[in-house]
Amino acid sequence: MRRRRRWTDGGAVARVPLAARAGALCAAAVWSGCNAILGIEPPVRESATTAADAGSGSAGAGGDRPECRVLEVSPEEPLELSLIDDMEDGNIGILRGDDANPRQGAWYKYNDGSEEGVHEPLDAADLIEAMMPARRDSAMAVHTSGNALFTNWGAGIGFELSTSYYDATGYRGITFWARAEDDSATGMFVTFVDQQTDNAGGICGTMAGQVPCYDHYNTSVTLTSDWKHFKVPVECLKQEGYGRFEALAQDRLGAIQFSFGRGQAFDFWIDDVAFYR
Repeated sequence: MRRRRRWTDGGAVARVPLAARAGALCAAAVWSGCNAILGIEPPVRESATTAADAGSGSAGAGGDRPECRVLEVSPEEPLELSLIDDMEDGNIGILRGDDANPRQGAWYKYNDGSEEGVHEPLDAADLIEAMMPARRDSAMAVHTSGNALFTNWGAGIGFELSTSYYDATGYRGITFWARAEDDSATGMFVTFVDQQTDNAGGICGTMAGQVPCYDHYNTSVTLTSDWKHFKVPVECLKQEGYGRFEALAQDRLGAIQFSFGRGQAFDFWIDDVAFYR
């Protein structure tokens, strides 16, 4: 695995389970991807536009902060990056990162299991695809698409950060490049799944006194047909409020996800995902 740190060149929130390698992980009773297999459904969420307008509770002040209104990296903005994945190796495994705090995980796809829903590619191992044309010096990116017939809570992609939970307290947030094809919805959720909101984390649940699961910290960004460089500060993440915790457990992150809500056809690309300081 590689380790790389670099500077910027300027250039859904679905409340869902982690789903990579779900069969084996369910057998091990470790990851919350088991929910989709066992038929346990998370609550329905709103579209990205509606959720953003609602201005619900947050890790910090969320959408009330001016810096949370435009989540794009300006060309002159210096950010020290710790690359999570640039996809150039062509496989779905993320990069190890810092040796003192290594990451281990892979990209996966997930959806609400609607009978008429079609989510491409069929095999998550094919999520990494060559871009034509390339984006500057980047030749590979994550690419996924789906029709508008996911009618429960939607669909998306994501990656695990660790075999358990990852300590990301040294970072202010994440950056990534993204674009949507012309026929795609554009309001994309970006979600941080932590131990508190993960149904496999042992904190939230349905027992008396437990906070409900799946109210993950999230925000939304608006994609265009051109590549844009986004940043998501932790302080801009928010919950919808039905499973409220005091703040994101940044020292116990399980996954980061990119998704669209129910009834939205999507076709989008993600590239060069990184934590930033």
